[in-house]
Amino acid sequence: VYHGADIGDDDHHTTQTKLWLDKTANPLGLTLRTHRHYRIVLEYLEFALEEFEVTREMIEIVRDASIAHEQAARLAKVLHRDISNGNIMFKRDKGNRDKVQGYLIDWDLSLDLALVDAGSAEAQPERTGTWQFLAIRLLESDQGEPVVQDRIDDVESFYHLLLWMALRYTAHTLTPWNLTVLLHQNFDASYQDPETGEYSIGNARSANMESDSLIKKACFANAGIELVLQRMRRVLCERYTDPKVSFKNDTDSVTQCLHEAVEVAREAYLKRLENPQWLPDLLREVLDNKEIDWEANRGRVNHKLMKPPKFATSNLKRKTESGLHPEGSRKVSRKSGTTTPQDNRSGPN
Repeated sequence: VYHGADIGDDDHHTTQTKLWLDKTANPLGLTLRTHRHYRIVLEYLEFALEEFEVTREMIEIVRDASIAHEQAARLAKVLHRDISNGNIMFKRDKGNRDKVQGYLIDWDLSLDLALVDAGSAEAQPERTGTWQFLAIRLLESDQGEPVVQDRIDDVESFYHLLLWMALRYTAHTLTPWNLTVLLHQNFDASYQDPETGEYSIGNARSANMESDSLIKKACFANAGIELVLQRMRRVLCERYTDPKVSFKNDTDSVTQCLHEAVEVAREAYLKRLENPQWLPDLLREVLDNKEIDWEANRGRVNHKLMKPPKFATSNLKRKTESGLHPEGSRKVSRKSGTTTPQDNRSGPN
């Protein structure tokens, strides 16, 4: 977003180094991005995502953020690339405080999808965003060539964010110690490949994505949040499953029929992901369903966490697990502009 006479056109307030590079000998094939000076008119938002009061409210806020994300990607060709708890905020209606409006903020790591579509060298492959919520494929150490984040990666980040929020702030049956360990294994842990130096998340997140074991272990007490997570996982997990591997060398007739059915279901789910409006529509559908009980165990729960496991690593964090800091520290940080140890977003690799 840039506007105003002082900003100018493409010849003003943009970096010019790339233009000179294009006109000179470049035996190494170096590429540079063009950076532009811009201004954004901000609106004061009082509440961070963690400050929701009831579970349904949290889903409404994330629904609004997903709509903003979808419209930016589809209409403006801009991909956010940092879906996280710190980048979704909301405000309450002055006449009806039960009515909330969510906002997706902090677009400083966004990507111009027009550059990607054009195959521009400025759309350089990189891994950027908040480590805890990055798509699994971006965190796999054996990914080979660098990958460019896409819209579906951001959609997957919404799932990891909602699962993290549900574990931290909604009713479930996990003990404080089990919750602490599971949060670390699925969101915070990082392991470095001694040969390549690349960091990966390990196997816990992908295993839980494929099997939904974490959702089952938690036994979420609110029917609405559990349904949202199950429906999102059921579709997103197909990014990482391969029925050909699961049914390899099994010639049993019944197994082959099952294999065919699984293949058909996988193709249908992947097709849903190609629809930019899939996530907003899913959240709208669940919120509008009168048969879903949002009232039982609806309140926000601030679960107690234990001391993190001794093997925890923190070198890749920019926004740490916010529950490990005093209640309200995020709000103070947002309102005062000061920094806190929460700032753990992963920079480009």
